[in-house]
Amino acid sequence: MILDPLRVQDITQNKAKLITALAQLFLSELPDMIGAIEHAFKQGDKKALSDNVHRLKSALGNFANSSYYQEVGALERNALEHDAAQWQQDWLTVKEKLNTLIIELKQMAGL
Repeated sequence: MILDPLRVQDITQNKAKLITALAQLFLSELPDMIGAIEHAFKQGDKKALSDNVHRLKSALGNFANSSYYQEVGALERNALEHDAAQWQQDWLTVKEKLNTLIIELKQMAGL
């Protein structure tokens, strides 16, 4: 499980409408966040790449378990330091887990 349901419940005081609203906001902004990350990668702009991963990481702070959050944090740091091929492989792993988070979040929010 990538989602941290206890964190979501704590942040929202377990209010179903607030959980749904937060989930909808995150899900509506997610395509733009992913697109910005992938665009920066294709452009070879390491600073923009790091900044855009940071934006995603910040949004995930409301939903993700600690392990996944740290994994995205490492991806943010590595955007400035590692070679493109390794970073891209790590991104694909993070993105696959992000798909799991989406499913879990939709289930929790009743979407």
